[in-house]
Amino acid sequence: MNRNFRPKRFVAAAIAMLAVTGCAKMFTETPRPLFRLSAPPMAMQNLPHTNAQIVIGAPYAPEGLELRRIAIVRAANGLDYLADGDWADRTPAMIRAVLVEAFENSKAVAAVGPDTLDLRADFAIESDLRRFEAVYDSANATTSGAPTVWVALAVKLVKIPERKILAQTLISASEPAAANGTPQIVAAFNAATGKVAQQVVTWTLTNPALSMPRR
Repeated sequence: MNRNFRPKRFVAAAIAMLAVTGCAKMFTETPRPLFRLSAPPMAMQNLPHTNAQIVIGAPYAPEGLELRRIAIVRAANGLDYLADGDWADRTPAMIRAVLVEAFENSKAVAAVGPDTLDLRADFAIESDLRRFEAVYDSANATTSGAPTVWVALAVKLVKIPERKILAQTLISASEPAAANGTPQIVAAFNAATGKVAQQVVTWTLTNPALSMPRR
C-alpha cells in the first residue's frame, strides 16, 4: 500500500516545487520601464484669449492603440509593440492629459480640465485617434534604421450643453526618431504629440465658433 502512495506524494511535491519556482520567477523579473508624454512647456504667442470654459475628452482609439503598449509598424497594416517599455497610462488618458496641459500652458483659456471632472463647461474638445505609432518605412528609412513617429487626431469642437458639433478638423504630425532605441522613439512620440497638441490649441482658440454667444 505504501508503495502505491509514495509516487503520488512525490508528484505532488514536484508540482508544489514547480509552482514555487514559477512564483519566484514572477516576482524577480525586472519590470519594463514606463514612459509618459508631456506638453510643450512654453506658452504659445499671439493667441486670442477666451473666457470660455473647456473640457477635454479622452480620444476614442481603435483596438490596438488604446493600450499601454508602444505601437510600432514594420509592415503594411502590421501592428506590433516595443518589447522593452510601456506607456505609464492608457493612450487615450495620456493624450487627454497632454491636451489639458497644452491648453493650460497657452495661458489663453479661462478654465480647462478633463471631462472626468464635474465641470460646468461651455465647450468640449472630443477626438478620435487615427494614428499613434512608430513606422519603420524602408522607403524613407534613416541611416540609423530608426522609425518615424506619426500622430493623427480627428478633433471636434462641441457646444455644451447642446452637444452640437460646431467645427471639426484632422490634425497630424510626424517626427523621426534620433536612433533606433526605445528612449529615442519615445522622445519622437513626445515631439509629435506636442506638435499635435499645439495645433489643437491654436485651431480651437482661433475658431470663430468659440466666440458664439453663450447662455
